[in-house]
Amino acid sequence: MAQIQPEPEQPGGIRRRRAARYVVPLGIAGLAAATIGLVPALAQSDDGPDLDKISAEDLVTKVLESKTQTVSGTVKIKTDLGLPSLPEGMGGGTDGGRALEMLTGDKTLQVAADGPNRQAVTLERDQGDYTAVHNGKDIWAYDSQKKEAFHGTNYSEKKGQKDGDHGLPEDLQDLTPREFAQEALKKADKTTEVTTDGTAMVAGQEAYVLKVAPKQDESTVRDIRIAVDADNGAPLKVTLTSDSGTKAIDAGFTKVDFGKPDAKQFEFTPPADAKVTEKDLSKEDGGDQGEKDRKDAERMMKDVEIEGSGWTSIAKFNAGAKLSDDGEGQSLLDSFTEKVDGGRVFSTDLINVLISDDGHVYAGAVTKDALVKAAND
Repeated sequence: MAQIQPEPEQPGGIRRRRAARYVVPLGIAGLAAATIGLVPALAQSDDGPDLDKISAEDLVTKVLESKTQTVSGTVKIKTDLGLPSLPEGMGGGTDGGRALEMLTGDKTLQVAADGPNRQAVTLERDQGDYTAVHNGKDIWAYDSQKKEAFHGTNYSEKKGQKDGDHGLPEDLQDLTPREFAQEALKKADKTTEVTTDGTAMVAGQEAYVLKVAPKQDESTVRDIRIAVDADNGAPLKVTLTSDSGTKAIDAGFTKVDFGKPDAKQFEFTPPADAKVTEKDLSKEDGGDQGEKDRKDAERMMKDVEIEGSGWTSIAKFNAGAKLSDDGEGQSLLDSFTEKVDGGRVFSTDLINVLISDDGHVYAGAVTKDALVKAAND
């Protein structure tokens, strides 16, 4: 079993964490990154290729030390978080409805990367594709449904990637299974069991399968399986299975090429009828929507406390208001939540959220009982 030292905690088991940086023009790619980050059921084990034996520790090292810089291919994502249906009148027309839609169903992305300065991703959607491209000092984002494009010029690693003032996440390679797999393994600690679990063929590539599982009974995660390219150590697929047995997030490459992508994949010209917003990123501080979203998230996260550790960490913050008991508000709350001691719980197969009677919110990939205990301690 491979173990990695946990992050230090402050007294009382509570630590504060900064919000993750997820800045992308026009806002949507950050959500795509989060979704793909947790990236698919593996055609594995008994039917897998015959590969040399490897220990879990060596396989973890292979992933963390992977030097793969070039990739192109197709990523398929399936999410089944057990989210409830929205009440009539709260559909995809609202921002919340669209966000909820992004967290359900099947998604397909075309991705390409050529080192830290060239990345491209297209999210295929029935209502119109969304494309984000980073090519040196230029950033493009285009929503074909809205026929709106953002063009950022003079993008720099110093201002964009390091301090998050402009542009993309640390790189668009985060939109493959690689980033999540590496982060999951870096954070493995004494609460985690890491083992090998056979082999698999993924997108035509021979792969080892790494299994990461919590030791803590109160976690709603059963395990995470990562298919690792046997040659270069690049994660090809990741499946997150909830404690109920549901594949909550199931995504990864169905087609992949680790050769250098054609330079044309990082060139973008907006359609003639597109509305284009131009921004000189060397002069503006956080002018795009993604930067605004990032700063809003950081402000929100300033007052979030993390209780506990490992897989059973619980985020706690003050919602700023007590639960409403008026007719309309209570009816809506009843349709989404379950009454428990001290508040109400919104449940999915993976995440549970408790809204306490005094207006505090507790959330985590933990059981309802764990949330109730945390709220009443």
